[in-house]
Amino acid sequence: MEKIIIVFSDSHGSSFNMSEIVSRYPNAECVIHLGDGVEEAYGLKLSPVTGLLCVKGNCDLFSREPTFNRVNICGLDIIMCHGDAYGVKFGVGRYESFAASTGCDIALFGHTHVPYENRITTEKGILTVLNPGSISRPVFGKPSYALIRVTDKGYTVQMRTV
Repeated sequence: MEKIIIVFSDSHGSSFNMSEIVSRYPNAECVIHLGDGVEEAYGLKLSPVTGLLCVKGNCDLFSREPTFNRVNICGLDIIMCHGDAYGVKFGVGRYESFAASTGCDIALFGHTHVPYENRITTEKGILTVLNPGSISRPVFGKPSYALIRVTDKGYTVQMRTV
């Protein structure tokens, strides 16, 4: 059976697109928000089977969410942060190196408002580094998000636009 993880970032005051996407996947395992708009994520109407995980972004001044989190979802070891602490607007190398050193399966970040996906071979296997872009204020193109689809054979990542 396939399980779905929805990944958003940088909603910056707008929940409209997130609500639309969540309604398309009512049985999603989890919704992840990577900061700069975690308040909007709290207001999403999620089904009872869908979890919500958030990390604090540089614009989430009063949020009590952590700035970094490591979780196991659907058997995947996932790290997540907003990305500003790793200087991702100036390049993702520092975050990718850190992520590789953790031995995780997937490293998520936001902050740049630009979708990004890279696969890195590590001692543990393949590391996927992923930024879903911005769900409301993309630098260019359309608002975007990511879907992580997990089956008993592994996982795939799909970058989507609204």
